[in-house]
Amino acid sequence: MRTRHASILLLALACGKKDPGDEASIVETIVDPPADSGEAPLPSSFDVTGTVVDSEGAPVPEAMVLVGGQSDTMVLTDGDGTFSLWFEDNGLGEPAIVAAKQGYRAIGYEYFRPDIPIGLTLVEVKQPDNEAYEYQDPGDGTDSMREDCSHCHTTFVQDFLESKHAEATRNPLLQDLYAGVTQAYSDADSCTTAGGQWREGHAPGTDGEVVEKCYLGGGVLPDLNPNCGDIDQLPCDSTSIDAADAPDAFGACADCHAPGINGIAGGRNLHDAHGLAYDIGVHCDACHKVRDIDLSEPPGVGKRLIMGRPNEPGSHTFVWDPVYFGPLIDVPNVAMGGSYQPKFNESTFCAGCHEQNQEALLPGDELDTALWPDGLPIHTTFSEWEAGPYNQEATQCQFCHMPGNVELNNSVDISTPEDQSIAFGFPRHPEDNRNHTFRGPLAGSPRLIDGALYVSVAVEPVADTIEATVSVANIGCGHAIPTGEPMRSLLLLVEAEADCGTLEPVGGLTIPDTGGTRASGVIGEGVESVDFELTWPEGAAAAGVGQVLRFVRPSGVFYDYEGPGIFGDGSLAAEDKGMEIESPVGQASIVDIDGDVLTLDQAPVLEIGDRVHLGDAWPEEPEDGQDALHLAGRAGTSFSKVLLDSAGNRHVPHYRAVDLASDNRIPPGSNALTSHAFDLPEGCSAGEIRATVLYRPIPLNMARVRGWSSTDHIVSTASSTWGD
Repeated sequence: MRTRHASILLLALACGKKDPGDEASIVETIVDPPADSGEAPLPSSFDVTGTVVDSEGAPVPEAMVLVGGQSDTMVLTDGDGTFSLWFEDNGLGEPAIVAAKQGYRAIGYEYFRPDIPIGLTLVEVKQPDNEAYEYQDPGDGTDSMREDCSHCHTTFVQDFLESKHAEATRNPLLQDLYAGVTQAYSDADSCTTAGGQWREGHAPGTDGEVVEKCYLGGGVLPDLNPNCGDIDQLPCDSTSIDAADAPDAFGACADCHAPGINGIAGGRNLHDAHGLAYDIGVHCDACHKVRDIDLSEPPGVGKRLIMGRPNEPGSHTFVWDPVYFGPLIDVPNVAMGGSYQPKFNESTFCAGCHEQNQEALLPGDELDTALWPDGLPIHTTFSEWEAGPYNQEATQCQFCHMPGNVELNNSVDISTPEDQSIAFGFPRHPEDNRNHTFRGPLAGSPRLIDGALYVSVAVEPVADTIEATVSVANIGCGHAIPTGEPMRSLLLLVEAEADCGTLEPVGGLTIPDTGGTRASGVIGEGVESVDFELTWPEGAAAAGVGQVLRFVRPSGVFYDYEGPGIFGDGSLAAEDKGMEIESPVGQASIVDIDGDVLTLDQAPVLEIGDRVHLGDAWPEEPEDGQDALHLAGRAGTSFSKVLLDSAGNRHVPHYRAVDLASDNRIPPGSNALTSHAFDLPEGCSAGEIRATVLYRPIPLNMARVRGWSSTDHIVSTASSTWGD
């Protein structure tokens, strides 16, 4: 074995600043330098002994001690804090003995020798959470000369800044729903014409600045707080509002979307987020200050996410003694204050926010506690994973959403195996160098969602129809698909072409209102049909020439699907799952509009009680990412969680919800079967039935009110032929 020499490790040297004269960057590790010269070479392997104590000198039992980067060497200290482990030199860099324990900062020791016991002192991360701590900027992910996370962890910061976590607070959808505003109208005249109020309110991301905006459609603040936001009241986010009328119910939005607000953790007004807390949302320092997860508490910081901002005074340039909780045992660089928390590598950590059972939030609203004794299941990504086949040690959430990086030696970008040390870190397996992209369904190439589904179509001619059974299987998601925010949906479109032309659907499932409808009505209830004309005041006001009317007939039969939770455990009858089969009975295009009368290109044969949806034609060559179209009434179905408010309105924002109308999202490892029939005219001898699955992140009903962009993404297709 080589003779090792003494040195003082520089944080700057470890992370790219190689100027030993930069005294402000010097961070001493625990070292015990050997003699300067003349020492005999150390043996290549030997027994290392020592004692681990806390900062008061008391022994620390069951502390983990190992050779840095070599987890197979780990031992636990005895009751008196002593340990003995076998060291074998791998010839790389400067080896170190590392001690760690949950609730303490890891510590490392270099220059150990045979027969000389070493002492390691673990400094506790003392409770409670320090509200005086100010969260630190991770940097821009490019400048490794800055004194921030980018200094060493450049790639990780780059990953994060491109992730949806970085947008969590400044996402305009969140901000609009929170304040109760819309982007659809940008001036007072258009706003008031639409029924809104053009007022001054808080400018998101600022500390007290104001901006004029259109208040329309309700929101968390005006709906949850009775003393503001109504037509004769100031907006809830007005800077002029009296303290007595100011909102005090915030819907817990900031607890997960803006965890990095300085000061009290949890229960904060989202508008308290400015600076880092607004610009980069769920950022590095906020995540790595999570000391533990308590699943018995509500989601978010200060609740389920138990924060551990340090109380201990720092030294050198540190106001507080650093601590960063994470999944690795052996991170002894004192500039990190690495504190072992294995839940960072477990789905439990993600459950800190991605699992939410919600009480009724609006004043006066109540849940049906017999149906929802633990609260309304709004976000159930964790429990979907937990109940499914991917609930394995090797396939936690991080496996897909934080895949391993095979190019990095460890989290320090410039590190190599040859310079392993306390400062540069130790070689890691790719699964310990996880990308911090937090991949969402549309991230990556191929996109994460592209491998999630397997769609197949089986066809069979029956008398004068061709019947299709479509299977949509969730083969690649560890949770239900779609999951997370209830606004998301999948749309299944089924269409048939034959050698005699396009076949008309005559039976089976159709896409409900989830697929988007410009207007909906019922024949005999404000909608009258005679030959080629449809008298429909509401529809005529929303319609345009070239748009499509789709007619469906309620069957009285309910789709008996198997969805997540109680929608798949056998406790509900089909009718209680809330999806009545509405079969297709016709389609027509609008060729003229005269007052309340729509003239159609063909005369539908309708009955009293049939429903009509005003929508858009499906293009012959659809494009991935195209503007979302209104598709309710087409042959197919939707897969979504449908939230109800106390008035029975469907597809409401989750802060208004008190019930679920349906939830037919596809659990992991499961498939959904749908049936469809198409008219087969005489003379048709061959054809093809195609199934297309779209992912729609934002529902059109909300997008239209809020002025948001809504797009459709083609995630899977399948087809089957029959005949010659």
